[in-house]
Amino acid sequence: MAGRVHLFVTLKPRPGREGGLDALLRGMCGPSRAEAGCLRYDLFAPAEGGGARHLIECWRDQAALDAHREEPHYKDFRSRIGDLVEGAPAVLFLREVDAAS
Repeated sequence: MAGRVHLFVTLKPRPGREGGLDALLRGMCGPSRAEAGCLRYDLFAPAEGGGARHLIECWRDQAALDAHREEPHYKDFRSRIGDLVEGAPAVLFLREVDAAS
C-alpha cells in the first residue's frame, strides 16, 4: 500500500549498557504500538546475544510517523538514549518491493 513508512533502526549499545538500552526500548514498544498510525513496532537483538539492537517500524503514513515523534514517550526516549548508545541511531527508510499486508 502506497503511503506507508517503513523504518529499520539500528542502535549500538555502549559496553555494559545493553540492559539499560533494552529496558528503554522495551518501554517504547507498548506505547508506540498503541498509537493509531502504528502498523508495526518490533524490537530485535542478535540470537547469539550482545550486539546492536534493531527496530522494525511501519507507520500508516508520514503524518503518523511525525505524530509519533511528538508523543511524550518518544520525547522521553530521545532524552534518555544518549548515555546508552554509541553514536546516533542508524535509520534506514525502506520502500516496499514485495511486502505482506
